[in-house]
Amino acid sequence: MTSAPLASRSFSMDDQIAFARLSSDWNPVHRDHAFARRTQVGAPVVHGINNLAWAANAVLQCFPFRVSNIRARFLQPLYLDELASVRIRNRTDRLIEFQVVAANVAVALIRLSSGPGKFAVAGTPSATSTPVRMSQPADLRFEQLAGQSGAVATSDKDVRSLFPALSDAIGPSAVKALLATSEIVGMTCPGLHSLFAGLDVNCDPKAGRENVLAYSVTKVDARFRSLQIEVSGAGIAGRLEAFARPAPPTQPGMAEIAPHVAGSPFAGQYSLIIGGSRGLGEVTAKIIAAGGGRAVITYRESGDDAERVAADIRRAGGQCEILHYDALAPANAQLQTLGAVDCAYYFATPRIFRRKSALFEPQTLHMFLRYYADGFNDLCTALSRDGAEKLTVFYPSTMAVDERASATTEYAMAKMAGEVLAQYLNEFAINIDVICRRLPRILTDQTATIGVASADNALDVMLPIVYEVQQSARRDPVPHG
Repeated sequence: MTSAPLASRSFSMDDQIAFARLSSDWNPVHRDHAFARRTQVGAPVVHGINNLAWAANAVLQCFPFRVSNIRARFLQPLYLDELASVRIRNRTDRLIEFQVVAANVAVALIRLSSGPGKFAVAGTPSATSTPVRMSQPADLRFEQLAGQSGAVATSDKDVRSLFPALSDAIGPSAVKALLATSEIVGMTCPGLHSLFAGLDVNCDPKAGRENVLAYSVTKVDARFRSLQIEVSGAGIAGRLEAFARPAPPTQPGMAEIAPHVAGSPFAGQYSLIIGGSRGLGEVTAKIIAAGGGRAVITYRESGDDAERVAADIRRAGGQCEILHYDALAPANAQLQTLGAVDCAYYFATPRIFRRKSALFEPQTLHMFLRYYADGFNDLCTALSRDGAEKLTVFYPSTMAVDERASATTEYAMAKMAGEVLAQYLNEFAINIDVICRRLPRILTDQTATIGVASADNALDVMLPIVYEVQQSARRDPVPHG
């Protein structure tokens, strides 16, 4: 209806914590950087219901009316400190449709109506369920979700002062029930690995017990890991839609990797693995250590992940050191205490899948280039300082270069730039030998998705590459296996 935003704001970490206290939804994806980093969203995201309540309150402050039905679809995550704007799409005497927009992309579609929704309710959740408040999110397997039921207590805090127009439109009790849907999805069902997809609820003062919101899972679909949850109580009745995200993938441990490495083919070799605290870097470090090599793994954000990898290697009798390293900071100063290495592996990367508002975004390309070209070149320069002996470096490119998906345009372009840089280093740098390979989609934190998506095994992909790199760095190569 209009392109001018009705209201705008961003949500801080303090806002997240305040909403968690209000709603009792303490799911770590909203406030724990280390946890969120290992999920598909990659960083803490705003509670969908917090976004909905703020936006609906802003709309109703301008266009007040009695609301009987709320529908919402949460299309994309809204990140902390990201500017969100409310834009009206359609408004009549009986309804208002609007969207929440971030970076020119709709992250939520919301419809407020004075008439009740016409959805068919399969069954009313038990009004006698005893409310349960969980201190930690439930961590259920998808197979356990069908038929789950229970109840949560709504907040005893003042919501009218926070959402005055929304409270006038549906009543404070219904506002509290709306907030409690966040607790249901984020803490109980699906819980830890949840994704709130949307809701369709009627606001009815006669709906269920006051201060208690009952829920029941009425439908699940294993193909998409989706579920429908019917709710009733405290002034609302309707349906929630959610997904159960796959748990962050774990890479194989030393016990699984060691049988694939015969003897000690990497004994006496000192290898630096940039980004060795998880994913492909973690697997690479374990392969090297299983073969008798000495691995140095780096981390940028999560020292705990690096300690976990190093502990697994050491328990198996391997050698592993840890180094903090930021690929965007000057490499030379960060590597002063590092002795001469035989090999280096460069797995530094930002979040690959990110919101886009255009086919090509120059600022996104620049960000990727800082990692895949600038950072890589800086590392090679620092490691080959002072006339060091010839160094073998592995540069991982991607088959996304050939696939040409619009969502990864800038990522593929930056990886191609890294490939060209690798060619020039091989041609003109005296003591650098870069081995570059385009890798297939491999199951890591960044590639795990809801639904069916094929991905190769990290050990199967990296094992022959590690042998190639380590043998290239050895004057007398040891045969593979």
